[in-house]
Amino acid sequence: MKRLLFFSSICILLMSNISFSEGTLLFSEDFTGYNAAVLTGQGSWIGVGQGLTIPMVAATTPLTYSGYNGGGGNYLNFATNSASTGRVYKDFSDTTTDVAATGTTVYYSVLLNLSATSLTSTGYFFSLGQSNAVAQYIAKLFAKQVTATTYNIGLSNVSTSTMMFSPTALNTNQTYLIVVRYNIYNTPTRAKLNTCELWINPTHNAEPDTNTADIKYPAIDSTFTAYNLGAVCWHNRNATNPLGSIDAIRIARSFTSSAEAWTALNIGPLPVELTSFTAQPVNGKISLAWKTATELNNNGFNVERSANKSDWSKIAFVKGNQNSTSPIAYSYVDNSISKAGQYYYRLKQIDNNGSYKYSGIVEVNFASPSAFSLNQNYPNPFNPSTVISYSIPEASNVKLAVYNVIGQPVRVIENGFKNAGSYQISFNASDLASGTYFFKLEAGQFSQIRKMMLLK
Repeated sequence: MKRLLFFSSICILLMSNISFSEGTLLFSEDFTGYNAAVLTGQGSWIGVGQGLTIPMVAATTPLTYSGYNGGGGNYLNFATNSASTGRVYKDFSDTTTDVAATGTTVYYSVLLNLSATSLTSTGYFFSLGQSNAVAQYIAKLFAKQVTATTYNIGLSNVSTSTMMFSPTALNTNQTYLIVVRYNIYNTPTRAKLNTCELWINPTHNAEPDTNTADIKYPAIDSTFTAYNLGAVCWHNRNATNPLGSIDAIRIARSFTSSAEAWTALNIGPLPVELTSFTAQPVNGKISLAWKTATELNNNGFNVERSANKSDWSKIAFVKGNQNSTSPIAYSYVDNSISKAGQYYYRLKQIDNNGSYKYSGIVEVNFASPSAFSLNQNYPNPFNPSTVISYSIPEASNVKLAVYNVIGQPVRVIENGFKNAGSYQISFNASDLASGTYFFKLEAGQFSQIRKMMLLK
């Protein structure tokens, strides 16, 4: 089963008189809250060179990977490429990682789903880089076509001409978790003697073993001078760049050990895991339902709705179950829809400390009937229950009542305001005597009567 995922933040208690070193999460980006538009100019992402309108924020099919601490309602999509060089980058909040500082380890992880690749693969499409991303790119990703529907992932340290490729054939249009480790071992003030490793879909519960790496990139010499690592970059190098999507970028560092950098990367396990989320029209309303597999410190869910996947409004809050290791089912009925159209819903899961993550988006087509109608009950004759259905093409005050053969009302089934839509009501006549009855619908200027038979 494909799973949509939520995640909580990790709080670290710092105690006085205790000295220790720990890793730092330098960067986390899942494009949550961005508009479905060009990435450049949103969320401090900056464009340089050509092809700056290529990477677009999208929300149609969010990337997810089971157990991965990342992802949301939006993702980055690059559906075209260009023969000209360009890049879009964003700086870390902490840019003190010196590539000349021996003993530092940097991890990054990213969800990757490529739709098309090139046989030549001379253009890298994702990397780390120095602050302001003016040059000096490291731990670069490439993709080389194997067949029309498969490819190899590639990695280089600092030289674009010496990329190495994993022999594992990856499928296009399938999401993979890519983890890269950059080891700073150099002693001169230049980026050499540093090594890289890459893993495809590593496990989450322990730091990956170097021996199991899909790519082990050796130390090489370079003419790069010392600089501080401080940015993540999407690149358009040339027309051989792959097409596809990226989501849930995480980057962590430790000045003392790779284990601390891995812990700070925190790619799993997940405190709140959503296993399903659905929406469907029922009786002139939208019924939402979702389930969680596990929960930790889950305060609850904001239910948000949009008519265009860009402008979202909160319509409800559903209280969470705090902590649970068993499946929990939730539901909410949106009865505020007054006209036909396409509607989109997402959940904003909120932790007790106020941090939050978004689910993927579900959509539903809410269609109004074209005319007022009262349908024949079914079954008919019945004993003792039957279903009465009706449709109203516009919001109206509705009265649905049952009468005996002399015109006396014996039951008022509905009496109140209803949104446009189709409705079904179960009518139980166990307290009535056998015989012929009539049911009447009044909605606005519309009125209709039908006959039914109760046989006991």
